[in-house]
Amino acid sequence: MSMKSLFLYFLRVGLWGEAEGPCPESLPEETWRELFRMSCEQAVCGVWVDGVSQTACRPPERLWTQWIFHTARIGQMNRWLRQVEERWLENLRGQGMEGEVFKGSSAGRWYRKPLLRCYGDIDLVVWKGWERLAGYLQAAGYRCVPEGGSWAMQDGQASIEWHPCREFVYNPWINGRLQRMLRADRTGPELYVVCLILHLRRHVLTYGIGLKQVCDVAVMLRRAPLDFGRLASLLQALHLADFSGVLFGLLEKYLGGGFVFPVPPRRGRDVDLLDEIVWNEGYRLKMERESLSACRSEFGRVRRNAWFWLGRSVRLCRWMPGEAFFFLCTKFVKRLAFRKKA
Repeated sequence: MSMKSLFLYFLRVGLWGEAEGPCPESLPEETWRELFRMSCEQAVCGVWVDGVSQTACRPPERLWTQWIFHTARIGQMNRWLRQVEERWLENLRGQGMEGEVFKGSSAGRWYRKPLLRCYGDIDLVVWKGWERLAGYLQAAGYRCVPEGGSWAMQDGQASIEWHPCREFVYNPWINGRLQRMLRADRTGPELYVVCLILHLRRHVLTYGIGLKQVCDVAVMLRRAPLDFGRLASLLQALHLADFSGVLFGLLEKYLGGGFVFPVPPRRGRDVDLLDEIVWNEGYRLKMERESLSACRSEFGRVRRNAWFWLGRSVRLCRWMPGEAFFFLCTKFVKRLAFRKKA
């Protein structure tokens, strides 16, 4: 088995409790180290280590002890982050505001072992009282940093991002439709899955994304009580069916059978391209681009970024033509606004 096949075998065991095919034979220590590095890079190490624990194959004892402690730390942090989420939602209610957790623990609940989903920032969506949120946080002594229509802040060890809605799209007409849907349906699992896919698509269009978000969609498709007819209608209404077909093809390729898909999965070069984006860009591309930009003059940075975004949008436009077009328009308008301020 290739290194990638080995990695995905243990990930499938961690996600589903089983995997097709025979368990790998004993592996050398160097292979184990590389597999664990891959799991950390893709932000699925908790689930992956649990997958290893379900098999008879084990790394050397000193590595295994380290991994068990690392996984226990993930569970401990997830418990603490849940308490932080609940405290902030209660604080909002006390101020006459209402919100919800998006991604994080709300997606993690569909995992076989929810506490093993790798944690990150807390994403809180404030759907009632958003206009008062910044004043409330600042009055409470928190320093809020604006980030593209949202707010970011630190609460002890927890990084919290505040959003006025679960997700958005660059196409203004489709975004208007999405926001109307979100106001009308705050609890339906079908629209929640759609927002996960929209979030994943937006990151694919910008800097790429890793396996954690792919697994979030996979576990909901397998375990959430979904109306697949309604889910298919939502994907069509939001012009998301083409990208979803490619994503579903990747789920089959990475995570095995047993899925029911609302639209047919694609195969071939489209899935290979998304495979390359997830596997080779993952969470690295953004850091690489920021590092390159920091080393260039203003003119060189603008020129390089313009070519990068143009090339990326053209490369991916067959999955999302309208979104790629309006993404470039948004970048252009933001650049003009920045030059006027300067």
